Amino acid sequence: MKLVCNNVPRDIVHGFELTEKERAEFDYLDSVDDGSFFRFKGQVYDLGEFMRITPQIAPHPQHEGWEKFHGYSSDSFFSGLLVRYVDSFERVIVATYYA
Repeated sequence: MKLVCNNVPRDIVHGFELTEKERAEFDYLDSVDDGSFFRFKGQVYDLGEFMRITPQIAPHPQHEGWEKFHGYSSDSFFSGLLVRYVDSFERVIVATYYA
């Protein structure tokens, strides 16, 4: 597995800060205003869709670098995103992983 990260912190955006077009992408939420999101490569991601990574629960514990992150979201069986909270949970650092 390859992990790519530029270590740039990205602001966490609250639901009320999203544009109308961005809010429409999250119609599955009862109240988008209560959600936490971030923008990455021109797309908005819902932090509520990321699974927690712990030493006991890690999808790929054998892959170096995963221990530095707090959550993951899979795009496919072989790829996805990792997030690490920084700056008192005000921002996230995002990495991509793929095989």
